[in-house]
Amino acid sequence: MGLGQLLFRVRGVIPVPFILAALIWADPNPIRFAAGALLALTAELLRLSAIRYAGGATRTREVGAPALVTSGPYAHLRNPLYLANLMIYLGYAFASGALLPYLPVIVLVYFSFQYSLIISLEERTLSGLFGEEYADYCRRAPRIWPKFSSSEASAAEPPYTLREALGGETRTLQGLLITWALLVARWVLF
Repeated sequence: MGLGQLLFRVRGVIPVPFILAALIWADPNPIRFAAGALLALTAELLRLSAIRYAGGATRTREVGAPALVTSGPYAHLRNPLYLANLMIYLGYAFASGALLPYLPVIVLVYFSFQYSLIISLEERTLSGLFGEEYADYCRRAPRIWPKFSSSEASAAEPPYTLREALGGETRTLQGLLITWALLVARWVLF
């Protein structure tokens, strides 16, 4: 198993040390907290939008996809979930005020590294599964930084409802609520 595969499999637990660091050295203030929370909320809305188009296929421990999703946020970038995750982690690090400016920089560098390895692994897999269709999609949509242009694909109706997306996002939402509640408790009580 390569490093990319290992990081893909354990991607759900990797944020834990960063969350602990943010809680231990938290030094929030209202403006930083609000800015970080706004960034994280925006990111979660992006995640929900992406899940409305990709469905539960994003919740897997195996690299691959049953279908190539190219509409909704996927019309603007190939990896909206990873961009959203990065934004959530940065928002949390910034909101905590912990080890500023180091923790947000470390979060940005580490997760950029992690996601670059995971995305490379996924790209090889998707290329093998979808061939020229995937190659054409790669020419149209950037890897991680969105291209904001209007397209029919971005306006397509999502195949999943918001309720279905929320159902698929339950664990992530629980994790977000717990970690943000811990940060608020840390701020208020200590």
